[in-house]
Amino acid sequence: MNAVNLQVNLGGLVMKNPVTVASGTFGYGAEYDQYFDVSRLGAVTVKSLTLKPRAGNKPPRIFETPAGMLNAIGLQNVGLDAYLADKLPFLREKNCTIIANIYGYGPDEYAELARRLEAEGGADAIEANLSCPNVHDARHARGGTLVSQSPEKVLEYTRAIKSATKLPVFIKLSPNVADIAAPALAAQEGGADAVSLINTLLGMDIDPETRRPRLGNIVGGLSGPAIRPVAVKMVWDACRALDIPVLGMGGIASTGDALQFLLAGARAVAVGCMSFRQPDAALKIIEGLEEYCIRQGITDINDLVGAVRI
Repeated sequence: MNAVNLQVNLGGLVMKNPVTVASGTFGYGAEYDQYFDVSRLGAVTVKSLTLKPRAGNKPPRIFETPAGMLNAIGLQNVGLDAYLADKLPFLREKNCTIIANIYGYGPDEYAELARRLEAEGGADAIEANLSCPNVHDARHARGGTLVSQSPEKVLEYTRAIKSATKLPVFIKLSPNVADIAAPALAAQEGGADAVSLINTLLGMDIDPETRRPRLGNIVGGLSGPAIRPVAVKMVWDACRALDIPVLGMGGIASTGDALQFLLAGARAVAVGCMSFRQPDAALKIIEGLEEYCIRQGITDINDLVGAVRI
């Protein structure tokens, strides 16, 4: 039998296989290289980058829940300059495909981040985080609403980012909406090359003994296997509405989980907090996808995209 083709094209970004990692769960790549060769990933998606370094929220910032995890890290990161000087060289030396996740306070900052990343070779694609639920900032909140909860804002921000770069642009959307198709279609209208979904679900946990929230931020983002069925359904909804591809994520812990997203229509997938429990989880899923294709007599992984039988 011929070898399996695992290569996919995600909105103009050619990936050697359809597996990346979710931003915020993999640092800047070097942190996991002691466990496996991170260049084997379809792409490394780095932790959210802001123009200036960011300390994040006050602790406690992580709490484990049944089949999941609440986090309120608050986009702690080294900032763009330190990323370009200190983190990027490792990724380029490893010949990794890089998806740079960015976060800004307004469309102009997103555009500046995208422009500089392209100009300085800091990314092969941009993932614009319009959906972080753990940042309390009046400039971002706009009355408490995430940018990705407003199709009008998604359109505005996407157009600004696309005007600043020729790199593929992926818009990361929030599941905390009534209808995922509306912001996804707005991203498409704004020129996005793909959408990433889902980000974390809003959640909260309270310690009955102290009667206090478990997180210093009070609320946080729920990730892990508990959210996977929600994520698969939202990917399914978005794929039926869009002409651009979807990068699916949310609770992927095994090859079978990843296959669900592909069958629902995602072109590629991202492994998130499972990397905390099993550092080489993403690599195991890549190997598992190839083994599945061989077992099923499939020669091209792309044949599985949207192949759910209804």
